Amino acid sequence: MKVSIVKCEDYEHRRVKNAILRSLELIGGIGEIVKAGDTVLLKVNVIIGFPPERAATTHPAVVGAMTEIVNEAGGIPWVGDSSGAYGYTAKSLELSGIKGACEEYGGKLINFESTGAYSVNIEGQILKTVNIAKPAIDCDVLVSMPKMKTHQLTKYTGAVKNFYGVIPGSGKAAIHRQAPTEESLSRAVVDIYSALKPQLAVMDGIVGMEGEGATNGTPIASNVILSCRDCVALDAVASEIMGFPHNDILTTHFANERGLGIGELDKIEVMGERIKDVRLDFKKSRYMYYKLPAFLGKFIFKSAENVSKVAISENDCKRCGVCIESCPASAITLEPAPLIDQEKCIKCYCCHELCRNGAVKLKTSFIGRRLLNRMKYEAGD
Repeated sequence: MKVSIVKCEDYEHRRVKNAILRSLELIGGIGEIVKAGDTVLLKVNVIIGFPPERAATTHPAVVGAMTEIVNEAGGIPWVGDSSGAYGYTAKSLELSGIKGACEEYGGKLINFESTGAYSVNIEGQILKTVNIAKPAIDCDVLVSMPKMKTHQLTKYTGAVKNFYGVIPGSGKAAIHRQAPTEESLSRAVVDIYSALKPQLAVMDGIVGMEGEGATNGTPIASNVILSCRDCVALDAVASEIMGFPHNDILTTHFANERGLGIGELDKIEVMGERIKDVRLDFKKSRYMYYKLPAFLGKFIFKSAENVSKVAISENDCKRCGVCIESCPASAITLEPAPLIDQEKCIKCYCCHELCRNGAVKLKTSFIGRRLLNRMKYEAGD
C-alpha cells in the first residue's frame, strides 16, 4: 500500500492544487479512482463551524482544490458532512469557508442532516446497527478529507475517524453514551468505518492542530498533504509524522486487526517525502494518561474531580446551549450557572470540542499534575 507525502507551504490555491495532484500521482493518479460521471463525495471535517485559521476543520483551500480536481477528472463532486451538534451543519459549513469553496469550484454542498439516512446492520464489536447519511452509501467514490489533529480522547483523529461525521443528528451522542472510553469509542468508529467503502483519503496537513484537539488546540505549521487509497494506512503514516507511535492509535490498530486496511508501517510504501524528514513533535495534551496502568488511568479520568475534570467558565460561557444538546450523559446545566455534574460526566470531551467560545476547560489538580509529570519522567519523555 502506498501513502504519499508532499510538502505544501501555504494555502494559496494553485500551490495546494499542485500538491494534491502530485500526491495523487504518486499513488497512481486521480484517473485510477474517479471515472467520468462518477459522483464523488468529499467527506470533509466541519465540526461546528470554526474559521479556517483555527485549524480545526478541513481548510477551504484544500476542499476547493480537490473539488476542482474531481471536476477536471470528469467526476461530479459532492462536499458533505454533519456538525457535531444537531442543527448546526448549515451554519458550520458556511463559517468554516467550506460552503464558499465548494460553490466557487463547482461542487454540490450536502448537509447530512437533510439527506436522510440508511439503517445499516454492522457486524461490529460495539455497534450492530447505525444510521448512515445516504450520500455516503449512494456515491460512486467516497473520499475522506480529514484535518491533521490531536484528539483529547483518541489521541489522534484522521481519515478513519473522519467518518464519524456520516452519522447525522443525535446519533453521535448516542454512540458516545454507548462507547464512553478511548477503547470502546475507537472500536465503534471502526465499526462505522467497516460499513463504508472509501476509495481515497486526502489529508490537510498544511496547518495541523496540536495540544487540546480536536478544536481547542494550537495551530502548527506541518506543511504536508497526504494521500492514500487506504484510510488506515494514511492514519498510520500521519500519526507517525505527528510524533505518535502508530500502533498506539487504537482506530488504526483495530482496523488493521480486522483486515479493514493496512495499519502496520513496515507494510506501507511511503512515496514522496520521508516520514523522518517531515516528522514533528505535536504537543499531546493528556497524552500520558493512556500510558498509565489501566487502574490508574481509570482513576485519573473517572474518579474524583479533585484529580481531573471538565468545567465551564461562567465568564466565557455565552449560554448558547450547544454543550447541553451534545452531552451524551446529560451532565450539563446552564442555569442558574454553568455546571457539569462530575458524577455523570463520562469524559468524552464533546462539550470541549464543540464550544466555539472556549468556555469549556480541562482541569487537572496538583495531585494529577504531579502524577503525570512523574510518569513522563519515568517514561523518558
